[in-house]
Amino acid sequence: MPHGLAVDSEENLWLTDVGMHQVFKYSNGERVLTLGESFVPGNDESHFCKLTDVVVSNDGSKIYVADGYCNAHIFKFDSKGKFLKEYAMPEDEQPLL
Repeated sequence: MPHGLAVDSEENLWLTDVGMHQVFKYSNGERVLTLGESFVPGNDESHFCKLTDVVVSNDGSKIYVADGYCNAHIFKFDSKGKFLKEYAMPEDEQPLL
C-alpha cells in the first residue's frame, strides 16, 4: 500500500508503504535502501507502524520518517539508514484514534 512519495536533490525516489511498514529508496530504478522490517509493525528504531511520509534533507545527509498512523513519532536517520534520533509527541498531546 504505497502512501508517500518524495524525490531528493539527487533525483532518488523515496516511497513509504503503510502495509509493509517500510521506506524504500530507489536510485536509477534500483532499490538501494530499505528502512523497517517487511510486514512487521512496531515502535522502535527499526520498526514502523503504518508510516506516512519521508523527507530527505537538501544535502542528502539526513532522512526523516513520519510514523504517524499508529505511532506519533518522527525518526531521523543518516544517509546510510543508521538511526540517529526519535522525536515523539508527548502522550497527553497525541490524538485519540
